Amino acid sequence: MNSPEKTHTIPSAWLEPSAQPLEIDFGCHRGAFLIGMAALHPVSNFLGIEKQSDRVNKCNTRALRLGLSNAAAIQGLGVEALTILPSFSVSTFHLYFPDPWPKRRHSSRRVFQKNFLSEIRRILRPDGVLRLMTDDGPYFAEMRELTCEGWLEISWDDGRECVLTAFEKTFRNRGQIPHQAALKPV
Repeated sequence: MNSPEKTHTIPSAWLEPSAQPLEIDFGCHRGAFLIGMAALHPVSNFLGIEKQSDRVNKCNTRALRLGLSNAAAIQGLGVEALTILPSFSVSTFHLYFPDPWPKRRHSSRRVFQKNFLSEIRRILRPDGVLRLMTDDGPYFAEMRELTCEGWLEISWDDGRECVLTAFEKTFRNRGQIPHQAALKPV
């Protein structure tokens, strides 16, 4: 990586068939989960996708400063951000605390919809995992409804040490337990 501002592309080596497992942190915010997981699990590559360019730059600057060659962030929004990824290239897709857009008239703005789920299925490896987490019960119910066919729920605990997201810390500190599901395509 030359400079953080120029690392808005996916390292090409990450997409080669022999590459380390690729994990996507969709909506990586400021990168706490992304950077933390990359530090804990150097045998995987962690790609953050975030709509705000200043957050992307901060993630990349921090990864560079920490010497984490397995962490990078790119700017992207919605399903369009996933279309650049080759089929069967992602081992784990993390979607944690997406904006719930709770008003009925705004629900079409939610990222987790049929076309988004179709792209996730396309980019996940056959043994890949979709991990969902939110504090919003009605949104979680909609996510589960969309994944009731063609997805198998597996144990959330995959045996790895995991980093809490900033939102997860906030909710757990309030005594709230987020809704979560780990799913495999069938």
